[in-house]
Amino acid sequence: MGGQYTYWPVKPMPEPNQTLSTAVHPDRVSAVVVTFFPDAGFPERLAKIAAQVSRVIVVDNGTAGESLEHLERALRDRLDIVCVRNHENLGVAAALNQGIRRALTDEKGCSWIVTFDQDSLPIGDMVETMLTVWKSHPHPERLMVGGPRTTFVDSTSLPDLTGSSPWCEVTHVITSGSLIPRRAFELAGYFNEGLFIDYVDIEFCLRLKTLGYEVIGVQTAEILHHMGQLEERLVWGKKVHPTHHPPLRRYYQFRNAMLLHRQYRRSQPSWCRRNRRILMKILVLILLYERRRLQSLHQILRGIVHGLTGRSGREGEGRYVPHPLVEH
Repeated sequence: MGGQYTYWPVKPMPEPNQTLSTAVHPDRVSAVVVTFFPDAGFPERLAKIAAQVSRVIVVDNGTAGESLEHLERALRDRLDIVCVRNHENLGVAAALNQGIRRALTDEKGCSWIVTFDQDSLPIGDMVETMLTVWKSHPHPERLMVGGPRTTFVDSTSLPDLTGSSPWCEVTHVITSGSLIPRRAFELAGYFNEGLFIDYVDIEFCLRLKTLGYEVIGVQTAEILHHMGQLEERLVWGKKVHPTHHPPLRRYYQFRNAMLLHRQYRRSQPSWCRRNRRILMKILVLILLYERRRLQSLHQILRGIVHGLTGRSGREGEGRYVPHPLVEH
């Protein structure tokens, strides 16, 4: 099993001054949407994504059963949507890379990629708003990733909109709604497939920041996002949000956190410190509120061990290989 994946790179990257398509349109945006057993609301969400971009590439990671019917209904009679079908779950990173390569080598070309999870909904003209803010930035050539403010389903907590600027510099943004120019992939490569799921977006942002580029949050753009089985609780008058992720998901969260803490301990020490505190908070919420706490704790311990020993891929079947441009 250990040789099943080639994590980095999947194929050689072009030189920085070499484009991935011969005809590139400066304002053409392609969306890449990763699916894995989508729900009945997916066709409506996909239609709203398609209305904001030039083309949509759906990459499906082995959906079957009733969920396959939801996927087929979303794709029906849509000439502007292409679907790449995998026979098994290759992970979020591999699926994103499949879609991004397809978009960047498309004969019509595109200058921008916007990535989505299957359970996210862009609010208003999210993509256009982000493009406008990006172009108004004083140094747009330094920007590599932009993300909208995120509102979580089943949470009454609202995003912090303090400050008058439509954007703010951040350490990272989540996958869903991330706007990325093609030059980001030409300069820094693709998503690291060894992570499989979780921290895929964070690693890409940390890599770019380590290389000297910027990541911004666009406060005037918004996306509605569903995170696990999120619920809201009050602890001493403060809102907390247990997510009730499946135990195996906890394995990937803690394993990949350990991998990135090691990889970015020198270049991004402040992120590493903040993320350790986040992990401790997650652990406390699991112990206090989640139903499968014993299974989750088992997977967390397994993930920590695998992360500290450099294992990656699907349930640790490979060795983690960081990007060669980033110090380990």
